[in-house]
Amino acid sequence: AEDGIRDAQESRGLGDVYKRQEYMGDILRVIETSDIPMLLEGPTSSGKTSLIKFLAEVLGYNCIRINNHQHTDVEEYIGNYMPDPNGKLIFKEGVLLQAMKTGSWIILDELNLARSEILESLNRLLDDNKELFVPELQTYFKPHKNFRIFATQNPSTYSGRKELSKACLLYTSDAADDLLCVDLGGRRIIKKK
Repeated sequence: AEDGIRDAQESRGLGDVYKRQEYMGDILRVIETSDIPMLLEGPTSSGKTSLIKFLAEVLGYNCIRINNHQHTDVEEYIGNYMPDPNGKLIFKEGVLLQAMKTGSWIILDELNLARSEILESLNRLLDDNKELFVPELQTYFKPHKNFRIFATQNPSTYSGRKELSKACLLYTSDAADDLLCVDLGGRRIIKKK
């Protein structure tokens, strides 16, 4: 009987609601049990970013989004020296460093459009070291305990997208059902079709 009700509801367009609830449940389980980064991959406008922003709001976390494109540079992530109003050079923190210090969640949107130097700068943060080196300050930063990294991307088959290195957190499998939630070498992947 339960299957019949679900089939009737799905025929009225509620199937997507059930799928989104399943995705949220899976993501919440990962959030509760680990602090490893998550990648959500799926078609354009499938709700990847909105889902994370919604969960952050419901759970009471500040959420920062950085959109990657061909002109996004490392300085936007980490920071750089800039003159203050008096002309003195001061270090202005980028959004990633700010999120790490405050325990915010950060969404690295369209990660497979990011430039190689951005991906390379993330390696130590994504591996077991869980730290970010800021060359301008010659300092390593450890993230606040509530800091979380989420990445979103469209499939690499989309125009202009690249296949990401296995050294990054991002390795996907074609052997996925509607949702793939697997641990590959300590790295969490969530893949939506």
